[in-house]
Amino acid sequence: MQLCYGQCVGSIFYGTCSIPIVNMTTDGGTRLRKAFEAAQQVRIQKMIVSISPSGPFLQRFTSFVDSVSYLNYREATFQVPDGNTISVFTIWSAPEMRAFIAGSNTHIEFLEISQCSLDRVPQTLPKMTKLKILSIRQCKLTVLRLDMLADNQILKTLDLSYNHIRQLLPITERPARMLSIETLALTGNLLQHLDMTDFKFMPQLLKLHVGGNLIVSLNALLPITMENLIEFSLETNKITALDLRNLTLPKLEFLGLSGNTLTRLPFLPRSLPKLNSLSLMSNNLTQLDLSYFRPYPNLNKIDISYNQITSVRTSSPVRLSVSTLDLRYNQITTFNLTGCDTPNITLLLLGQNRLTVFPPVYEKYPNIRLSISWNLLFCDTLLYYKEKIQKYDLMVEPERDSLTCGKTYSLQVKQIQDCCGK
Repeated sequence: MQLCYGQCVGSIFYGTCSIPIVNMTTDGGTRLRKAFEAAQQVRIQKMIVSISPSGPFLQRFTSFVDSVSYLNYREATFQVPDGNTISVFTIWSAPEMRAFIAGSNTHIEFLEISQCSLDRVPQTLPKMTKLKILSIRQCKLTVLRLDMLADNQILKTLDLSYNHIRQLLPITERPARMLSIETLALTGNLLQHLDMTDFKFMPQLLKLHVGGNLIVSLNALLPITMENLIEFSLETNKITALDLRNLTLPKLEFLGLSGNTLTRLPFLPRSLPKLNSLSLMSNNLTQLDLSYFRPYPNLNKIDISYNQITSVRTSSPVRLSVSTLDLRYNQITTFNLTGCDTPNITLLLLGQNRLTVFPPVYEKYPNIRLSISWNLLFCDTLLYYKEKIQKYDLMVEPERDSLTCGKTYSLQVKQIQDCCGK
């Protein structure tokens, strides 16, 4: 049974009983019990209580419901009494809430709080021993003490995104039990420095999201193995250089570095056997040597769009497994695949560059789909590949300075012929 307080009106509909107003100072308790008997979910638009809609109030209905949601909560404190059996609490808008207090022997498995005034993780968190998912978003947290999580041995997901966290306080001594967290989301905070040793007591960590912070440096001075990490998101920070060579990440599949200020390709771990996708979009890279990707045998997708790259080359012969290479919105004038073997490539995106010579890719990869929209290519060049255009294997939209014209996303052969007078 779920109890929901918020903007809901009506009557029983598809197993949901919606009540506009419940006055708990009069006959509200009786009305709720009847609603619980008639429906699987009860929604209340407005509830009038004498003291607080948490604390002892929750005990009146603990035998009827296992999930409670508040769309608007106006009290400074939310309390879950000792022994309460409700397992899911969702509090979406609680601008006045400054404390969440859980009693002993509670059954909380899922706790989500957003848009609140909490400035720290609840002090009673160690009492919530059955907690699996904790989300505190868009609140006022400033520090995360990792030792606060030691007693939550089945906590798998911790989402503290869009707070004001400036500092992570690590566990200084080896704990009696390792942390059980699998997903840690710290997106949209105020972190400026990240030390990878802070996560050494999280052996089960699968996903680490720290995008949208102010990170300028990432410290990986000491060797550390993150045995199970598959996803590492560092997007939209202020990183100018990155050295991850001391990390061992045997299962990493995705590395996101878009939206930083990198001026050179990062130093990655010497071996990333599972790396599948690498995003370097929206940085300040100026050169690309495809030999750089040699250590990553399963790399399938590379996105280096929205940089300042002027040339693409291969300094030493290399064979890559990549199927998608995105180089749109750069300043590329020279594109040379000589020495680079990419037998699996199916999509090459070169739009919005400064190419004047058609890239020699079809001779080696006749089935590749190629986008060269908004480049300085000539009519004769495009007409030579008219069959590719007709099959939509070649997507073109010439630059205005080019000797072709048109404003559609993908020019048809007849449009090119008309523009060129042929």
